[in-house]
Amino acid sequence: MNIDILLGKTQEHLVPLEGTKFFIHRQMLHDFLKLQQSAKNEGFDLQIISAFRDYDRQLKIWNAKARGERPLMDDQERVLNFSTLSPTEIVFAILRWSAIPGCSRHHWGSDIDVYDRKMQAPEEVKLVPSECIENGPAALLHNWLDDQISQNKAFGFFRPYSTDRGGISPERWHLSYYPISRRIIDSYTFSIFKKNILESEVLLKEIILENAEEIFERYIMNFDLP
Repeated sequence: MNIDILLGKTQEHLVPLEGTKFFIHRQMLHDFLKLQQSAKNEGFDLQIISAFRDYDRQLKIWNAKARGERPLMDDQERVLNFSTLSPTEIVFAILRWSAIPGCSRHHWGSDIDVYDRKMQAPEEVKLVPSECIENGPAALLHNWLDDQISQNKAFGFFRPYSTDRGGISPERWHLSYYPISRRIIDSYTFSIFKKNILESEVLLKEIILENAEEIFERYIMNFDLP
């Protein structure tokens, strides 16, 4: 496995999704289009709101949150008071919703965030749990996806964060293409993770390193399987 793919430092594995600004893994394009068409047949307009995200973009997101320039949320989608948090609390608050650069599944091109364009314009999508349950605008799409995934009719896609496992917050909108993502995660070792942190410009690096083993097990290797 090319380590640059793991860390989001290459685009050699990607192809553009026609008609959009997004790039996805070339090996999943065909099955994504089949999933999209299957959803269309049921009256949904399944679209991607986030796909491949490179290392530099993830670094900007992390560091902005670490500086308090982007809001941190609790599990009830309430904005936390950044000034009252310790550095360790900031790290774990960020990790609940955002990956450390070099650790995001979005680096791989196999993972996407989706929504129903019939119910929301792209600029309205916030990627929070309330959008995907009960009367949320994406709830019906995700109820349908539940059925497709449980019946093995989702063309290889599954939800790695369908339940709360004490790490990353449940993300019903996050789909992963199993034939690729499983192969990639099997190559992701703790030594790769730690070397990435040591060589990075990530803020709060010392806290991450102090808690490296817990973070690796709880926020990278801790996910649901199909």
